[in-house]
This record gives sequence, structure tokens and C-alpha cells, in this order.
Amino acid sequence: MRLPAALVLATALPVQAQTVDPLPGFTLDAAISCLAYTVSEIESDREGKIAASRADWLVFFSTLIAAKSLPEETKTIGDRFAEELLFFRAPSYEEGVPATPEEVDEILTGTGKMCWYEALAAEGGPYFEG
Repeated sequence: MRLPAALVLATALPVQAQTVDPLPGFTLDAAISCLAYTVSEIESDREGKIAASRADWLVFFSTLIAAKSLPEETKTIGDRFAEELLFFRAPSYEEGVPATPEEVDEILTGTGKMCWYEALAAEGGPYFEG
């Protein structure tokens, strides 16, 4: 099941121009990467078992993108998201070098953990290093 980037981002961008950044320690690039990771994870689930449990992730990261993006950035978010999604669909260990199955697992597992560890740290949670 492939979700078009425009559909995913359409949920976030109308909310754009919020005045308060809910997680100032979490970057826009990280939010875009985490949204792309979540979409790729849903796409790769052939049995369709995780899509419902990831809906809240889609909303969370889409909302962060909307809150963090400046008006001039909204023009490039779709392209940035598409680049990240392409990476997660076919990860490379190095530029142009396809990752081995073990490397793919490491990249995807690390990304998934990074998304939530950084979000928790940005909230001052258990992974806060500041």
C-alpha cells in the first residue's frame, strides 16, 4: 500500500503557521525523516497489521512538520519528504551502494528508535541530555 506524499502532507500543511513549536529541540528535517520512515514502514507491511497502529505516528509527525515549517519552506517539504521516502524504500549504506539486508535492518531500526528517542529528549523525557 503506497501513500502518496501529497496525501500525507495534506494532513499537516493546512495547520501550518502555528505560533508555538511543540518540540523546539526536534528539527524539521527529523520530523520529515520520521514521517517518511513511518510511511515506508506501513508500505512494507504486506499483511496490513501495523497501519492502524501507525496512524497516530502519521498525525504526530505531520503536525510537527506543520508547526516547524516556515511559509517559504512549505514549497520544498514535498520534495524533501519524497527524497526521504525514496531512501527508506531502498536504503543505501553509502551513496549509490545498496544496503545489505543486515544494513537495511540496522538503518530502519536505528531510524525508528531515533524518531522516538529524539522526540522524548525534546520533551525533556528520559533521553534528555541537556
